[in-house]
Amino acid sequence: MSIHQFLGQNTELLRNEIISELESDFTTLDFIKKFARKFEGEYINHLYYNRGNDAFNKVHSQIAKYLAENEPLLDIRKKSKVKNMDVFGVMGEIQVWEKKKDFFKEFYY
Repeated sequence: MSIHQFLGQNTELLRNEIISELESDFTTLDFIKKFARKFEGEYINHLYYNRGNDAFNKVHSQIAKYLAENEPLLDIRKKSKVKNMDVFGVMGEIQVWEKKKDFFKEFYY
């Protein structure tokens, strides 16, 4: 099963048990850290499957693509990009996401 398929089968868990625990604004790396902790075995399997082929970059890119393609289902939206170091200390850009605000909570509280 691809990482995309795995994420698709677990969309509700991603939204309710990972994204809900993140700050209002979060990066793809923040999401990946929570994902890797919650689904450690699956995360390791996908890294292993992609070993020798820039595994971290490939898996992290696939996760980022899933987030982008499923913003409405995950109740998130792209905000901006920021400079950030990857797991190997290489500087690059990473997507910042924001959780969609509940209109009624915002309006009444």
